[in-house]
Amino acid sequence: MTIIQHKGLQSNPNMLILNRGGIVKKLFPVLILLLLAACSQPDQESLDALYEAFDRNHEKLRTEFEEMYKESSETSDREEQLKIIYDEMLPKIEDFRRTIHNHTVTGHEHEKFKEDILTYIDSLETLVKLHGEFNRTFINYNPLGEDEFKGEIEEIMSEIEVQEKQLDERYETINEKYETLSSS
Repeated sequence: MTIIQHKGLQSNPNMLILNRGGIVKKLFPVLILLLLAACSQPDQESLDALYEAFDRNHEKLRTEFEEMYKESSETSDREEQLKIIYDEMLPKIEDFRRTIHNHTVTGHEHEKFKEDILTYIDSLETLVKLHGEFNRTFINYNPLGEDEFKGEIEEIMSEIEVQEKQLDERYETINEKYETLSSS
């Protein structure tokens, strides 16, 4: 045990006592844990804010898109359907993307999570564009080239099915990753 003395002061047993390797070594891990906890809390808060923004915007878009798809399927005017897709749906997806881009997260895993969300949004955009392409194909339908038309439609429908499946998988992955990241 060492007594720390200040020059000019008398030795006093009530002065600060340092135990070589004792108290300091025992407190060091606790201090590190406290520091890590203090640093990780803002990280977790930014991750939570990102996921909440994703979830909120996803639900809002889903509801709006269901209404738009219903509206577009009720009209036989393909031009109106294209207008809904390109003038209403795609700009909403871009707003969604911008919202996610505006969130700042730290750490490799959180950045990867954000990229997964942006990939999901890209897939959503691709799906909406495929629906637009499907409608545009109907507008440009040439009754004399029926076999070609049928092949084109089947190809687009196949792409739509693949994209829908991929979109569902990405959505599930995002939810699973968030659960994993928020529990660690």
